Amino acid sequence: MSLNRLKNRALRVPAGLFVAGLLVSWLTGCGDKATSPIKPVPLTLVAQGVGGTAHRYPAAAGSTLMASTAATDTIPVTFTKALLVVRDVRLVLPEAIEAGDDSEDVADSLDVEDGDEDAQGQVRFRGPFVLDLLSGHAARLDTMMVQPGDYARVQGHLQALHAGDPDAADFPGLVGYTVWLEGTIDGDGGGPFSFLVRIDNEFQIRGAFHVAAATPATAFVTFDVSKWLQDANGHFLDPRVLENEQAIQSAIRHSIKVGMDDDHDGSIDDRMHGEDGE
Repeated sequence: MSLNRLKNRALRVPAGLFVAGLLVSWLTGCGDKATSPIKPVPLTLVAQGVGGTAHRYPAAAGSTLMASTAATDTIPVTFTKALLVVRDVRLVLPEAIEAGDDSEDVADSLDVEDGDEDAQGQVRFRGPFVLDLLSGHAARLDTMMVQPGDYARVQGHLQALHAGDPDAADFPGLVGYTVWLEGTIDGDGGGPFSFLVRIDNEFQIRGAFHVAAATPATAFVTFDVSKWLQDANGHFLDPRVLENEQAIQSAIRHSIKVGMDDDHDGSIDDRMHGEDGE
């Protein structure tokens, strides 16, 4: 037998074995695709003030303020300024909550750059964000790449503006404070007011916040300014009275709600969730 014939015989592969090899190769490729990680999607965080600027609050029993119209017992209030500082906003996956990794101490100890999803099942939008809640438009705060899925909680911090923060030069009167609310109380005993307060507090909103795969999403955070000067019973909290400061701080925190626009059509896809479970 010639050398060429030996070479040709050595190169021949049975047809069945060749087909089987292709099948194994194809199945292996499919397996790689099936186990490949889900690609992150862009999530935009949007904040907006709601509730308008003019409000009428029921007067509490024994209130020294009288409405401008004797036929009513409500206090007319008009807001001219409503600034709020949000230090950060985080979306938390259920596994992070189950593992106990969503605590404030753990989150604050993480050294995560903007745009990164941390290893604890959370994604964090870092501020500080100074929000003008009377501007009448939604403010796009940031866009990050996040893992699709059902997030079980949105939480964040209301904290004071620091002198070294990027927005401090634009809002010098807000440095050292978290809230700056100005307006006018109408009627007998009313007048202009300016309410500046430092809040160092965390808000936590539970719900099902769905981020779909392969689709840009938007998270809406709203602040209902109309709720800021009313107590748990809906009665007016005079911002000029020092004893009302703690109740106003609580009202501000409970005015926050979150909703998702996972199909990016500009509208909320489900009901808004608040800290009180609404």
